[in-house]
Amino acid sequence: MPDPNELSQMEEVQEMRAKLDLFESALDASAEGLSFISPDGILLYVNQSFEAIHGVKASEVIGRHVTDVIKNTRMDIVAKTQLPEETEFLIDGSRRYVVSRIPVYRKGRMIGVLGKIDFPDLDKVKELANKIERLEAQLKYYRHNPRHGPGPRYTAEDIVAVSPRSAEAKATAMRVAPTHSTVLLLGESGVGKEVYAHAIHSLSLRAPGPFVRVNCSAIVESLFESELFGYEEGAFTGARKGGNPGKFEMANLGTIFLDEIADMPLQAQAKLLRVLQEQEIEKLGAGQQIKVDVRIIAATNQDLSKLVAEGRFRKDLFFRINVIPITIPPIRERREDIPSLAAMFWEELALKHGISYKKLRDDALDLMCNYDWPGNVREMRNIIERALVVIREGTITPDHLRMLILGGAPAENDTVEGNCDLAAMVAAVERRSIATALARANNNRAQAAKLLGISRPLLYKKLHIYGIE
Repeated sequence: MPDPNELSQMEEVQEMRAKLDLFESALDASAEGLSFISPDGILLYVNQSFEAIHGVKASEVIGRHVTDVIKNTRMDIVAKTQLPEETEFLIDGSRRYVVSRIPVYRKGRMIGVLGKIDFPDLDKVKELANKIERLEAQLKYYRHNPRHGPGPRYTAEDIVAVSPRSAEAKATAMRVAPTHSTVLLLGESGVGKEVYAHAIHSLSLRAPGPFVRVNCSAIVESLFESELFGYEEGAFTGARKGGNPGKFEMANLGTIFLDEIADMPLQAQAKLLRVLQEQEIEKLGAGQQIKVDVRIIAATNQDLSKLVAEGRFRKDLFFRINVIPITIPPIRERREDIPSLAAMFWEELALKHGISYKKLRDDALDLMCNYDWPGNVREMRNIIERALVVIREGTITPDHLRMLILGGAPAENDTVEGNCDLAAMVAAVERRSIATALARANNNRAQAAKLLGISRPLLYKKLHIYGIE
């Protein structure tokens, strides 16, 4: 029979080996390029990471002097001086590292030097430094600007996505939201591109920062650069005393939403490209660059590739903003969303106007589901608001909706079939067309004039004639 003492010793040895294996596995997992040398510079231990980084085997280097294995090392010098060197720069051939060399003591006597790689990739060091700098800048900003401006009005809950196409668009938006990537929102006018932009910002790391919206189609070309990039005092005639910050400076540490970016003038496009490339702006009348940390979300209802081919949009800028394109389908291609959209708008607007007694008949909802909604979500919301505010009856019928879609509630003597006088009929059609254009343009007069194919002054004249607010 085996001696019980021998069995006990064997179990102890096995347990010790198991502990050593566990300790060695922990060293391999927790430290990059770990090595240990004796006081006279002889390698006593290297882990698997050291073998992989230096392209050697432990059996080949254990027992050799550390300078024979690692060029430009200072582990042997640390062994002599007994002074630790932490987070130091090391060049080993074509490789660059951040390393630490730490003397190890036992009972007051140095028994060797531990070497490890803190960062095997200097790009990671730069990335970490940039992240720390950005977080410090955010902290400083929030300390001095506790009320830094309006945040996002919409969140992911405001995006209705029942149909497969809209669900796919929403999923993509939610997936890229936490990143810093530039997003390009594509889709017809009124599909909800601004809602997507707000939702993306609200889910990003920049959510505590500002969200600044710029409607590129509403800015006069001559004022574009001063609006986007700001100006110094005296930069031009009429410049505000003390100068003015631009939209990019206002959006620092947050998100800027460039709506209708296709309408941006070519000169401003060139400056925007520089901001994207260099992350810096130059105010009008200023001699120095200002660093900005801004995420860009752009949107358009136009075909940018076509505009590039026509020379109306810069190709290099198109490639810069077309990083994460998200196409939001029109309502006619996602009819499954209509009941949920209608319910959401009805609840929101009924609460806003304090109207709780009205209801939408089922056949009226069916009409909404079958209508193409050329003005998309924006038009639907406007029609529902008109139905709640204008229609006197408590139940909204299909006839009510047809009347509203044609251009608003007619007066007592202005029905669709009413007056046969030609001038009166033309006036009625004009009035309805203008009302419809305003609904589709979300009351943007410039956009409505463009939809109608008339000049802005003529539109204002017609608004006055027909008493449209």
